[in-house]
Amino acid sequence: MLTRKGGKMHRKSGRWFVIVMTVLLAAAWALTIVDFQPYFAALSAAATMQVFSGARVLLRKRPDLEMAQRARPLDWIVTTTIFAIGLVLLGLSLAGQLEGPQAVVISLIASSLLFSGYDLYRFSFPVAFPFYPRLWLHEHLVKMLGAYGAVWAAFAGNFLPFLPDPWRQLWPIIAFQWLVVFFLVRHRRSRPVDRPVKPANQASKPKLVRRQTRQTRSAPRAASHDAKDRPRP
Repeated sequence: MLTRKGGKMHRKSGRWFVIVMTVLLAAAWALTIVDFQPYFAALSAAATMQVFSGARVLLRKRPDLEMAQRARPLDWIVTTTIFAIGLVLLGLSLAGQLEGPQAVVISLIASSLLFSGYDLYRFSFPVAFPFYPRLWLHEHLVKMLGAYGAVWAAFAGNFLPFLPDPWRQLWPIIAFQWLVVFFLVRHRRSRPVDRPVKPANQASKPKLVRRQTRQTRSAPRAASHDAKDRPRP
């Protein structure tokens, strides 16, 4: 968060963040399978969706320019799986079979369904609304910060028992949502709006035409001056 976006340190720390998150989430999913708990299942689903999509969106920057920058089978498989898990957890919630802090679990289920459903829509219609050239960057910011907030929510839920439920798990999520808004507004103000760039040959044509026009207009004048300067017989 504190490094220059797109810089060497930012890319290196981002890779390490994804690696560490992958290890943590693999352990979380293993524990969820061994001893199913809706809270950890919802937290693992939300964090997995945000880390995976936040990293993979870097490969889908401009789907309007190249087909290779559109969703691949791995994107469809992981996103559809997370969406299905969210639906299962939502069904358990509606049936009253969820244990743990209800507000936190429901917010995590909503996050999983929202992000996975949004990505499935973007996969199906990659250049439809709300696409714009820098959408990938804003998605990257929102999802990676959301994943970081999910880690803090898990930490607070286990190691800050002096805080009351459900705020013990909710405060990191709320804090990081405000952090997302801050970075989006800051980036929006510091970066110019994207405009279509004309190729160099097309951009230089009007200049050439204007120069030729000026030369053409000045040619009769020069000829008239030459005629005046010639000595009469």
